[in-house]
Amino acid sequence: MMTTVQTTSALDIHGLLQRSGGDLLRTLLELDRPEEFIRRLPPDDFYRMIRRIGEDDALPVLAAASCEQWQYVLDLESWNRDSLNTKKAMDWLGRLARADGRRLADWMFSEQGDLASFVLMRRAQILFREKEEEWDVPPGFFTLDGAFYIKAADPGEAPVLENFLRVLSREDYNAYRALLLDLSFHIPAETEEELYRLRSSRLAEYGFAPYEEALAVYAPLDPSSLRAESKPLMPGALVLPEEKHLIPSAAFSNLEDFGFLKEAVGLLADPPEANRVRLEFTTLCNTLIAADSFACVEDAEGLSRIGRLAAGYLHLALEALCSGDAEQAAKMLKEHSLTAIFRVGFGFARKLQWRLQHWQPHSWFAKRNRRRKDFWGSPWSEVMEGLLFARPLFFDPEAPVSYRPFERFDDVKKTEARLDQLEALDRMMARLTQVASEPAWIDSETFAPLLFVRWARHLLHLEPSFEPLTRAQAAAFFRLLRQGETGPPYRMERYRNIFIEEFRKGAAGFEPDVADALGRALSDIWDGFRSEYENVAAKDLSARYSKILPIADSGR
Repeated sequence: MMTTVQTTSALDIHGLLQRSGGDLLRTLLELDRPEEFIRRLPPDDFYRMIRRIGEDDALPVLAAASCEQWQYVLDLESWNRDSLNTKKAMDWLGRLARADGRRLADWMFSEQGDLASFVLMRRAQILFREKEEEWDVPPGFFTLDGAFYIKAADPGEAPVLENFLRVLSREDYNAYRALLLDLSFHIPAETEEELYRLRSSRLAEYGFAPYEEALAVYAPLDPSSLRAESKPLMPGALVLPEEKHLIPSAAFSNLEDFGFLKEAVGLLADPPEANRVRLEFTTLCNTLIAADSFACVEDAEGLSRIGRLAAGYLHLALEALCSGDAEQAAKMLKEHSLTAIFRVGFGFARKLQWRLQHWQPHSWFAKRNRRRKDFWGSPWSEVMEGLLFARPLFFDPEAPVSYRPFERFDDVKKTEARLDQLEALDRMMARLTQVASEPAWIDSETFAPLLFVRWARHLLHLEPSFEPLTRAQAAAFFRLLRQGETGPPYRMERYRNIFIEEFRKGAAGFEPDVADALGRALSDIWDGFRSEYENVAAKDLSARYSKILPIADSGR
């Protein structure tokens, strides 16, 4: 049975993480007993606070931290997959030496000898001189005792390396001497392999699965596969003895933007159940970090993105399965693991990706393999682009960053609607290009100009073709569209339905749902056309600047 631990200050931690780095640091240091509070922070929350403050500004917090918390930071910061990044490790050892050199030295000599040895083997060149020898010190080397001469592999690291070694030698010279003498007995590959094994074992206690296992979190799960089952045991280090640590809560702060999920979590009135969900959420985030090869831990924003990714797919799944019933969503949180719910949510996005990948090779669009990805124009090209990322993304034209993970069931429905429109447009274009041959310029344009030049020729009683209009023909076309309007902006509203119905007629025989999707797409296309030309006078039309209506150069 899972141990129940205290949750006091969980909300305070969330509040702290909303502050700027400077405010957060001041608040921590102004506590009555800052060291006691900091050491009770779960390593996950501690790490996020360090990231929020900034590693070089957080030395007072590092000084107050436990060795367990130091280890967690090193485990997350100093590895690239299964290789120790000794430059990053050296940087962090240098910070710890500045924060609390005495305790760092004790830790290095008692528990971290292999780490110190491997870092020194990679980041320094070390020469030993017997006392009776006389020699000139090679350029770039320094010594602390006249016996060992050290040179940093990277000259820029020399001050950090020297201070680290000075701290070690000052605290216990004999241990320092033994450490350097023993370097020649280490086999680097074996030392690194053992360090990696120990690191993997430690991180597994916090929910960081090996990379290959962590990737399973992205294996889609069909909603029908969810079933009530006994809860999986939390990783051991997240289920801690009472009074030792608070429940991890920093990652949980990402629920703020997901009202339905937050409401469902709020309905978990049983404290042990609520604690389990918090612990599971931290485990889910850690699994996602491992599946990302720890690349997202470079900054606080990366950690926040992982938390939002986890919360978003949970939110999506609960919205899709519970139809707005928060009580039912809370029941689902009680009966199923968060990882399973996440996989269901991700499955909705993956199904959209599979749909596009299945349709595209057989489309009219794909049969002309010279077509550029942006042939369909906005928003259809961007929707396709988002779904073709290794992990599908939602195209959100209104957001500061256009591509983001799917977060709401409405994201799924909007993307489905765009795929319906895309498939309908593709079928319509296949039919249109059977009637009239495609012009040479088609490969350098989006598809909308094909529609408007064809329609303009129809309204002007010209020969059916996709060839550009002359400037005179284009001016006549706009005079027709703008009849009854005295000046800009020209709304041309009376021709909206004429345009839509003209191409819907060309799609006669399509299934009703396909015809409806086509109508919605044509409406959006018309809106783009009207917006492009509503303030353009007929006399100002030019081939160079006409994006949607093809106009021939004056010489043609």
